[in-house]
Amino acid sequence: MLLIFKKWHKKIGVIIALFVIFMVVSGIVLNHSQQLNLNTRYIQLKSLLDLYQINPATAPIGFLAEDVWAIQVGERVYFNKREVVNEVKKLIGIVSIDDIYTFAFDGQLTLFTKEGETIEHLTGAEGVPAGMKEIGHDDQGNVVIKAAHGYYHVNLDALDWKEYDYLDANWSRASSIPEQLNNTLLNQYRGRGLTIERVLLDIHSGRIVGQWGVYFVDIVAMLILILACTGVWMWWLQK
Repeated sequence: MLLIFKKWHKKIGVIIALFVIFMVVSGIVLNHSQQLNLNTRYIQLKSLLDLYQINPATAPIGFLAEDVWAIQVGERVYFNKREVVNEVKKLIGIVSIDDIYTFAFDGQLTLFTKEGETIEHLTGAEGVPAGMKEIGHDDQGNVVIKAAHGYYHVNLDALDWKEYDYLDANWSRASSIPEQLNNTLLNQYRGRGLTIERVLLDIHSGRIVGQWGVYFVDIVAMLILILACTGVWMWWLQK
């Protein structure tokens, strides 16, 4: 009986040993995640991106000013094909005045050059009104804001804000994004949505295949414990 038990103990032990080796190696790699830049290196494998369902929650929305697109994909905002802002709740619009492009979102204005370089961020501290709903421009080259408590126009050179009960303006409206640009940005979004660190963590814990993977890791952990206990027991009997 003891010989049969030893035989199965060895077979199970070999299988478990392979799993333990993987857990040790992945654990060491994860322990040096920052040094290896695993938290900033992204997975491009389509099957993994599909497995994690890396897609924006809503369809991209875009605003066009002259030849420049301001497009929000998920929580990211793009200047044409270049990501310029992230963690954005709502892109409101874009205005172009004298080759300066003003993006409005989340209670702030961000100014860009025609090449997409950031010039300045303006927030409530610089007079940006709370509750922005729309952005546009008037015929005098002033940025016009429709906010929760009225209308405002500002000269961006002097940062001079004036409040009005009503203002007419050329409002920035959402436009239909060209299909090729839309697909390009969706691919960029997906390509920067899944880090190597996250995948390794999920493989390490078993979560990469859902809750059953967690249960599998639990079972393997219990088998390791049983092997350790039975190994000590057999050694004691032989002694």
